[in-house]
Amino acid sequence: MARYVISDHHFGHANIIEYCDRPFSSVGQMDGALLDRHYEVVDSEDILVHLGDVAMDMQNGDETIEYFQRLDGDILIRGNHDVGLAPDDAPFPVLDSCVIEHDDYRFYCAHRPEDIPESWDGWALHGHHHNNHPDEYPFVAYDEQRINVSSELLNYRPITLETVTGLIEQCPPGTRLRDIETAREMVQTQS
Repeated sequence: MARYVISDHHFGHANIIEYCDRPFSSVGQMDGALLDRHYEVVDSEDILVHLGDVAMDMQNGDETIEYFQRLDGDILIRGNHDVGLAPDDAPFPVLDSCVIEHDDYRFYCAHRPEDIPESWDGWALHGHHHNNHPDEYPFVAYDEQRINVSSELLNYRPITLETVTGLIEQCPPGTRLRDIETAREMVQTQS
């Protein structure tokens, strides 16, 4: 059993394709590809912690519930586009934030990095900024101890906590990696 994290699928959100320069020609193609890429890596016994914005669901939470169940998700950290979902209406835990541990690491999980308490002295996992501010919010910001798990930066596939902690251990101070592909290149270069 592995534990995975990701954020910002934005199922059903046509404008996100242009806004984030996603490589899809329609919402149907995007939604299908997001599900396919999820199923390529996540098994039914794995744990998925989603850091918000499952769908473009500002109304009643129905789309968020539908897509989160299709992902077989376990914990949802509510994002700004999940506001239509009342936590009591969901058949899964819906939180504003949480702390998860893996190996010797503790991660504060929030949708927006701005919601991470200033007093937090460990690593943080967040989304929200997609691929739109790569200088300020890259995939890995080592000195800030932040990992941006927005789906665009992960090539639309969830990432395991094992991979996250392994990457942290290979990064020297000052490392800023734009996305998962840049991280893979760094790891290959070091091998």
